[in-house]
Amino acid sequence: MKKRLIPMGFLFLFILQGFSGLAWGQTEVKSYSWVDKLKRGGLNIISSPVEIARNIHNTTEEKNLLVGWTIGLAKGIGEGLVRFGAGVIDVVTCPFDFPVDRKAPMLEPEYVWQQPGPKYV
Repeated sequence: MKKRLIPMGFLFLFILQGFSGLAWGQTEVKSYSWVDKLKRGGLNIISSPVEIARNIHNTTEEKNLLVGWTIGLAKGIGEGLVRFGAGVIDVVTCPFDFPVDRKAPMLEPEYVWQQPGPKYV
């Protein structure tokens, strides 16, 4: 019984983390279609590993190399899993009115490349 409770606890925390970034209270009302939701979900699934590299880079720039490759790596894996999960939910539920009737994005920002990170000039 204990072996089953630990994975269920992680699943609950993963779902809770994913829903903490929901865009329920958006001030800008944009109408999303099922195609927008399907596209957003697919792109978030594909680009979820970028969260790992972005967090390693950002943490290394803020702190140092050791912290970047430990804390940044862990944070990137977590954010990548959340983005991947939100993408899967978007793809599976694209024909339905979930999470809200406007088919709004579950994560803010919508895509990984809209987050702050390295700027190559």
